[in-house]
Amino acid sequence: MRLKDKVAIITGATSGIGRAGAILFAREGAKVVVVGRRKAAGEETVRRIKGMEGEAIFVKADVSKASEIKRMVDKTVQTYGKIDILFNNAGILPEASKKQLKDLSEEVWDQVMAVNVKGVFLTSKHVIPEMIKTGGGSIINTSSNVGHIAMKHRSVYVTSKGGVTLLTKAMALDYAPYNIRVNCVCPAVVETEMASAFLKTAREDEKLWGEMMSKIPLGRVGTPEDVAYAALFLASDESSWITGSSLMVDGGYTAQ
Repeated sequence: MRLKDKVAIITGATSGIGRAGAILFAREGAKVVVVGRRKAAGEETVRRIKGMEGEAIFVKADVSKASEIKRMVDKTVQTYGKIDILFNNAGILPEASKKQLKDLSEEVWDQVMAVNVKGVFLTSKHVIPEMIKTGGGSIINTSSNVGHIAMKHRSVYVTSKGGVTLLTKAMALDYAPYNIRVNCVCPAVVETEMASAFLKTAREDEKLWGEMMSKIPLGRVGTPEDVAYAALFLASDESSWITGSSLMVDGGYTAQ
């Protein structure tokens, strides 16, 4: 088992990439703290893990609220005694954010930045002292391929993911002396709940779907498991000499 005896916190683990990561990490021996805002969905993730004889708890928390993150970290340490892995996966892409900058509301801008960037900051801020106490750890942030390249009508989203990419590098430099590695995974479009409406529309439009697939050399949309396995590598000791890196999980999209 690649994560035997490790304790992992995964945010946004109520569905999609986060849920796939929680299940995979548990299968590889980790004790998993499933974090999210939706209680029923989070408890379903825990049920799936326990159904395969894994170990997990659910903690309801909003990553943009410091008090809830502090409570989540305290609960993790009280339950499992330490934190080895943090997978900062929570993120949002509201429909109202899919506009040109001049048409974006300040409220939507703040909402996206609060979850996608501030959430990584707050969760890391409260987890890192616990990692320092036990001699190190691994932090994996979910950025995006659009954290490296821009796209139309996504100004706040690409800004937030670009922020995550550079925050990853800054954290890697700051905490390397403490044996804390910080990397990010950068997916393109993945079959998740968040992307379901877009993918449904794209598949119903033959021209749009063809254009989309032409940009992905491997010729398919990603799965949550594709990203989860990349995160698993970065969480494990197999990547012990990797920090400050962005792992593209995008079917070759950014290679063009």
